[in-house]
This record gives sequence, C-alpha cells and structure tokens, in this order.
Amino acid sequence: MNFNLWSLLTDCALLGGLMLLGQLLRAKIKLFQKLLMPASLIGGFIGLALGPSGFNILPFSSQLGSYAGVLIAIVFACTPIGDSPMKKEDIKGVGGFFYQNTGILILQYALGMALALGVLNKIWDLHDGFGLALATGFYGGHGTAVAVGEMFMDYGYPEFLDIGNVSATVGLVGGIVFGMILINWGTRKGYTNYVSTPDELPDEIKTGLIPPEKQKSGGKITISNMSLDPLVFHLSIVLLAAYLGRWASVFIQGYISWLSIPVFVLALAFGFVVQFVLRKTNSAQYVDRHTIQRISGSATDLLTVSAISALKLDVVAANMGPLLITFVVGIILNILWFVWVSKYSSSKDWFERGIMNYGRSNGVIATGVLLNRVVDPDQKSRGLEDTGITDLLNRPVAIALQVLPPLLISFGRNWAWYTTGMMWASFIILTAIALAKKWWTPGKMQGGQKH
Repeated sequence: MNFNLWSLLTDCALLGGLMLLGQLLRAKIKLFQKLLMPASLIGGFIGLALGPSGFNILPFSSQLGSYAGVLIAIVFACTPIGDSPMKKEDIKGVGGFFYQNTGILILQYALGMALALGVLNKIWDLHDGFGLALATGFYGGHGTAVAVGEMFMDYGYPEFLDIGNVSATVGLVGGIVFGMILINWGTRKGYTNYVSTPDELPDEIKTGLIPPEKQKSGGKITISNMSLDPLVFHLSIVLLAAYLGRWASVFIQGYISWLSIPVFVLALAFGFVVQFVLRKTNSAQYVDRHTIQRISGSATDLLTVSAISALKLDVVAANMGPLLITFVVGIILNILWFVWVSKYSSSKDWFERGIMNYGRSNGVIATGVLLNRVVDPDQKSRGLEDTGITDLLNRPVAIALQVLPPLLISFGRNWAWYTTGMMWASFIILTAIALAKKWWTPGKMQGGQKH
C-alpha cells in the first residue's frame, strides 16, 4: 500500500484515538490511577497489542515506525525556543541537586556500558552499543531512546530503536511503581514534611481530569488571531527549526559522506539559532514559552504512543535475557542513589527533592513532577524549580552522552571500552568535586535534618 497524505491522517487519527482511550482508562480504572500511568503509555500498549506486532487489527501504514524520528526533532527544536536566560542568582544553592541529577545521568551510562561489555557480552553475543540501553531508556526516556536509535540506524544496529524504547517503557513504569513504594516507605518513616500519607493526592492527578474550578490557561495569546492564529505562529517557528535541522543533516552528509549528524542534534542547534534571532530582533516578546512547551509535550506524547505501538516484539524477545538483567540493575541503582545520595545532598526537604530526581532519572521530568506532587502538593520544596535549573546546566552533558557514544562505539570494540572509561572518569571527577564542595556529604544530613 502506497503512503500518501490520507495514510498520514489515518495514522494520526489512530494514534490520537489510542491516547484518548488511554485517558479514558486512566480516568476509570483505579489501578492506572494508583500507578499514575500516562495516557500515552496506556495507548501505546493497546496499539502494540492491536497493531502490526500484535493482532494487526489497526490499519497503520508502513511508516508507523518512522514518526518517532520526526517527532524527536520537533521536541529538540522546542528546547531553547522561548526560554529565558539563566540568572546567576538562580544557580546559587543547587550544587547538591546538580550532583543528584548529573551524577545519576553519567553513572547510568557508565554502569550500563560496563555491565554489557564486561558481563553480558560473555553470555550473549551483543552489539557493543547494547549497554547504552540503560541510560537512554531510564534517564533519557522514549525521546532519547528514539534519538539514539536513529543514530544506530546509520551505524548498522537498527535493533537498538526497539531495545531503547522497551527500556524507556520499563523505566517509566518502574519509576512510578517503585517511586510510590518509596513514598509509602518515606511517609511511614516520617521523612516527608508536607504529607503524612500518599492518599492525599488530588483526584485530578489520579484521573488526569482537571475540574473546571481548577483549570488554568495553557499559554498566552501573543499574536492577534485576526492576523494569524497564535498556535500556528508558534508551531511554524518550531517546524522551521526542525526542518532546518533535517536540511543541514542531508546537506552535510552530501558533502562529507562519512559524517552523519543526527537530525535532532541539528534541530536543537537551529532552535538556538532561532532563539538568538528572536532576541536580536526584539521578537522574543511574542513567543510564549508555555505554548512552545505544549507543542513539545504533544510531540512527546505522540512519540511515546507511536514508538510503543511500533515495537518489534521479535527483537525484544531475542534480547530478553540481557534486557531483564539490565532493568534489574537499573532499578536497584536508582533506588540506592535515592537512599545514599539524595538523602545527603539537600539542605532541606531531602525526600521531596530526592523523589523528584528519582522520577526524573526514570524517564521523564513528568514522572518526577508526579511523584513530587504526591509528597509536596503545594510545591514548597523547590524540587521542580531546581530540576529545571539543573537540567539547563547539565544539558550539554546529556546531549554529549546521547551523540558521542554511538559514534565512538561504531569505530570498534576498543572504542567501546575507551568510551566506557571516559564515562567512569567523568563520574569520578564529578563525585570528587561534589565531595570537595560538600554538595554531597555521605552519612551526614545537611541543614540540620534528622535521619
């Protein structure tokens, strides 16, 4: 069947229908509410069951697996557009939280690679890049899994796209499930400062449906709709940056055949270019960051539901053994990091701030926000604000870890080991800095907090 614009409409309608069904199930089924399961994830599981890898009932086109690569370019293009410059006073006092966030990011990469190269490869015949599945799925989430998977497509390892997406799904679900277990444990121990039981969570968080009296505006109207609809205005800016990223990627490879720069990297670069132009032309005042975030969030939801629906179960089954070991190690690592590092790297509200970072290190910021809201409904701990700041500070590190390892690993086994060594060296250096600056004080609570 030839792919045309009607095929695109059909795919989008099916994906939208799956997300609506996911939202309906979230609103009605108590289990999904207790797990805080995102509607896009529920819809993705249904799409997987009814799509080409399952019963093949839904009439998806042959391009279902390609949407994620386009959507991730849109997500990255959104990243800098409309963002406010960081001020010096914003950075004060976030050292401990920066270590919580950045340390687990690097450690997931380093441990995942060491586990795969040093242990799993002795049992199974795995690609040298398999070890990246832990961090790209757990810390990175579906967006990063797709981004790295797209890179490996060019390096002869197409299976990583499915492996990464499975890892992201397990990380997201595991983050919520074990996050709630940690919250129940923390409330019983008296570690939480703002709630005594997780049952105090508002209904709108459980069901996903916000009552009229609590509904808020999703953005500002910055362009008169007599001239141009504001949503189209913002979407046009984002799509321009994403397209320029695609154009530059093709252009560069046309002149340097051996150099393949991922579209999402260049989309991010052109996002910064667009933001620079907006500021220099005094046009940034007409760009609403909240609207840009809604576009990014929409693309992420579509990416999640399409990526899960397009999973190749035979690839997952062929790698089930090493994947299960990787997932168990990842879950244990994140829990230990929460208990051993988060507890001793915040001057106040260590549990509320730590659970935010725990959720963030299991896939997406949204997971951290949900878990943080359970124990800090009025946002008094600054977990959300400091996560935003540290994410800006460590963004170069996160992007480098997404882009460089697949490229270096493609040069051969020795380079895979060199890459792993550089990851461990980076983690050790960061930890040494954290200890020297007392961002992390092992065994000693900060700010007079009690054990």
